[in-house]
Amino acid sequence: MKSANSNLPNSIQPDQNEINEYIKEYLRYSSFSNTLECFEAEIKSKQVSNKMLNKQQQSKQIGDDAPRLFQLFKSDNTKTKREINLEKEQKAFNKKYQQILQAGRQIFSVSINLLQLLHSLKETAKNENLSETLENYKIQLGKYHKVIINEGKPEGTELITEQVMHEHKTKLFKNFQDKHVDGMIEVLLSLRVNALQIAPELRKNLVYELIRNDVFNIEATEKFDFVVHLLDINNQSLRHAITSLISVISSTLRGVEYLTYNGNMIIIEKIIKILKEQENGSVTQRFCLAILQKASIKDTVIPTYVHNEMIQWIIQLIQKSINTKIHIFCLDFASATLANVIHTPYTLQYLEKQGKFAHQVMEQLLKFMKDQIQVSVLMHVLICLSYLSKENFAKQMEECRFVERISEFVEYYSVINTENEAAEIDKKTVLDLCAHMFHPKDTSLDNSETVELNELKTEDRIREYENEQGELIFECFQDEVS
Repeated sequence: MKSANSNLPNSIQPDQNEINEYIKEYLRYSSFSNTLECFEAEIKSKQVSNKMLNKQQQSKQIGDDAPRLFQLFKSDNTKTKREINLEKEQKAFNKKYQQILQAGRQIFSVSINLLQLLHSLKETAKNENLSETLENYKIQLGKYHKVIINEGKPEGTELITEQVMHEHKTKLFKNFQDKHVDGMIEVLLSLRVNALQIAPELRKNLVYELIRNDVFNIEATEKFDFVVHLLDINNQSLRHAITSLISVISSTLRGVEYLTYNGNMIIIEKIIKILKEQENGSVTQRFCLAILQKASIKDTVIPTYVHNEMIQWIIQLIQKSINTKIHIFCLDFASATLANVIHTPYTLQYLEKQGKFAHQVMEQLLKFMKDQIQVSVLMHVLICLSYLSKENFAKQMEECRFVERISEFVEYYSVINTENEAAEIDKKTVLDLCAHMFHPKDTSLDNSETVELNELKTEDRIREYENEQGELIFECFQDEVS
């Protein structure tokens, strides 16, 4: 019968001096001082050194009787099944990645051919607008081409130069004066392409540069005429372009302050109006919701949301999603916005005065707990309910059987079956959330700690977060049409 070490290859064994060093290190760590002293003395002796040398020569040829310690130092350790599968998956991903890159290169080849064809038609048409449009196409194509060349890695080493920013702003105003809608769309999309192309860690600085250059001419004029006129133009492509850029700017608190300069909420009002005009789940609606969710971190915008009936609109959107498929981004950002709106002192005071409306909101949110809604939306609903579990709403809580229904939900949710590990984690998160927010001491209507938490300055927390975190996420959707 072969020994336990018969799998050890007959190739050169691990360096014995290295193994000796590991043994000595172990003996020192374990305070085996006498053993260490004897071991070092034996290694130094000429007789033992010769024995070791002979043994090393033998071990180069014979591996069956090698000690198990050698097994730990083998350079060709057997790979686990998981490692082998991961390697296979990695190869498959790399293959698909290369296929996508190749498809991208082919698309650019076709695009370049089309541009050349348009250039040949330009001379015949003698249209100045066509020439400018072609130049803009070439600029954008060049930017996307860099992404393909870099195999998807953003260049991101520098921001848009002052000159480029100024040129974009000048072109944007000229196209606006000339009522050239396609030209405005090109410039707005070009600015956004720059934003998407830049490295994540530099995006915050890019937003600050857009503000510093007063891209919408808000601070220079102390008016919102230009951006309001752009938002009022009834062109779907233009609305997509302008809302996507506003979403970029609203990604920081400073950007929200720029868009609400001097406390003027006209842009927020226009975005709400456009939001409600859009088909549910559309790309433009997603950008509108992204803007409103980001802006909701600033308490001064909340009255605008309340008076423009955003609470009712969001609740209706979640209701519709139960029987109609609506893009998860819309539901996630809408419900997050609802949570931000309800938690503010302004909204809580408003609901306290509007008792009937507060009852309707509470009742509908409680109903959502049993409906088939996305887990992220469910979490936002629970957060909204936690903000309403206050002594000021004791009457509504009693009428809606608030405490009983929360308890029933926890019992029901505790026994639901989960299909996979991710679903199990979601389930645990929801139950942990309930345990934290609806703890027995809170259901007794002693909410002093909750009130204190809610009254913390949201904007201060956001500023602190922005200072610590360098990366922003700019929305980009696969079904966008540029």
